[in-house]
Amino acid sequence: MMYGTELIQKLEAEITTLQATLDRRAERIANWETDEDDCFISERCESRTIATNRNKISLIKDGGCAWFTEYATLDGKLVNAHWCDTKFGYSLRAEMPDGSVVWTTASTAKGLAKRGLKKVECKRPAWFKFSSPYSGMMGVYSGDYVLFPSAYNYATGEPAEAEPIEIRDVTEGE
Repeated sequence: MMYGTELIQKLEAEITTLQATLDRRAERIANWETDEDDCFISERCESRTIATNRNKISLIKDGGCAWFTEYATLDGKLVNAHWCDTKFGYSLRAEMPDGSVVWTTASTAKGLAKRGLKKVECKRPAWFKFSSPYSGMMGVYSGDYVLFPSAYNYATGEPAEAEPIEIRDVTEGE
């Protein structure tokens, strides 16, 4: 697995290659050798990859970690929680440490506290993945790269721990 300086060099080389491809394509379009309509997907993908590589380089230089919103019990124990689309609308499903499952539609600190939960931010190793709500050409064109908690820290090459590096409470200010 590539990480740190070696990965930054690879990403910078890819940016250089993609930028040269974009420049050559722009020149061909300007010379009427090809039409812009034949190139818009390639241009979109290459431009997006350049931007994502710059974000990856920035993430590596910042230590390879990012903050993610998670949920915890009121005493600070992290819970496995995610938002679900139910027949009653979106609801938060949280698996509590005692094994019970709590459902709530609350998103405010007060509402979450009534169900024994609070919103926290956890610092974890992060990386980027492609995400789109669509498929096919619409998915390719409209999708984007998003941060996700990674199994590895791409700045150090170390595997991620199960527990976050740092936790901060975000509900206190609400």
